[in-house]
Amino acid sequence: MSRALTLIVARQYLTSLDTAILSLLGEQDVADDEIEAKIDAILGSSLFERRLARRKEHVRTVVRQGLVARAHYVWSKSTSRQRRGYFLAGVGLDTGQQLDAHAAVLNDLLVQADAAVQNDQRPEAIEAITGFAEIVFRIPPFVPDDLPDNWKVILAAWLNGEPIVLLTTDNQDKVLQFIEQGLVYKLPWAMEAVRVRGLAHDDPISEFFRMSDFELGSAVAAVETGTLDRSAALLMRSGFSSRSAAIKAVSDTSGAFTAMQELRRWLMSETVLRLGKDDAWPTPETHKLWIAFTQSFGPSKRRAWSSSRKTADVDWADGLGPSPGSPLRIAHDEEGNPIILTPDCEPIGTLKLALNPSRRGLLLATSGVDPRKVTLDYLGPKDLYLT
Repeated sequence: MSRALTLIVARQYLTSLDTAILSLLGEQDVADDEIEAKIDAILGSSLFERRLARRKEHVRTVVRQGLVARAHYVWSKSTSRQRRGYFLAGVGLDTGQQLDAHAAVLNDLLVQADAAVQNDQRPEAIEAITGFAEIVFRIPPFVPDDLPDNWKVILAAWLNGEPIVLLTTDNQDKVLQFIEQGLVYKLPWAMEAVRVRGLAHDDPISEFFRMSDFELGSAVAAVETGTLDRSAALLMRSGFSSRSAAIKAVSDTSGAFTAMQELRRWLMSETVLRLGKDDAWPTPETHKLWIAFTQSFGPSKRRAWSSSRKTADVDWADGLGPSPGSPLRIAHDEEGNPIILTPDCEPIGTLKLALNPSRRGLLLATSGVDPRKVTLDYLGPKDLYLT
């Protein structure tokens, strides 16, 4: 492995470590001399401690000392407010410091981009988003793996809703990778990180306004979905997965909606219902997709939700469950049997209760006081159990 590659990998590991440290302590105002005690208290009886306990003593010592030493370093290079901002933005120390250094420009560009999208000022929106990307595409981990030379042209075409096939005449794989990774994933991540960081710091935008005074989020939706049309972006964010068909559907009907209530009214409008009966609308290839999407909004699919709690028996893989109150995930194996996972998706047990793998609600699981049981909290329709 070359020295340059080694440094990149080491930086990635340090970023992950810093993010983990900040997720543990970043939202708290912890004094430097309290760091070690806080880490011990938070990690006590955790999966990390259980796995570390299986290692040799010298390994346990090195890992603990390294964790505490890195935490002290992060504390020495940041303030309490900065750490809270990094924690909320989900970034590490190095990334957070670079966002701090460019905060004034990035905040201003983000506010400009959102205002332009909301006012349908497309050239201005593209200019602001491009200027934002020029900065964050140089800040890890927002740097695309392979940035095309004409990435600004691709970004502008993407935001203008142009068909992807027109963007991939040359270097198709490279362009598609840039769209999927750089535009749909990393650029929105950076925009959200800047927004959250700016709100945590209550950053000023001008003499009279602060970040919290602005409605932000429209520019992120535009980048994620590939259109500056707010109605088409909301249509895609609501579950209609065809970008070209969403843009066409909105254009054909002069759709104008920016909230779910307005979207529902548009879907029930005479024009949309009439066009929906045409097998070639929005396009012949996406008509079935459109029907499935609209049916999900129909009255037959709308069911009352309620909350419920149940205690269920469990078999732990190693015979020893996590400490009481530990958060857990519930997934299903290939046969549909419910299995219990740690928050980082490591299988640790099986649930002795038949659950519906196709449930529509939100299921939260925690380990109970009784080591043989877990508590299931469910918010959704009455579809948690197999009948």
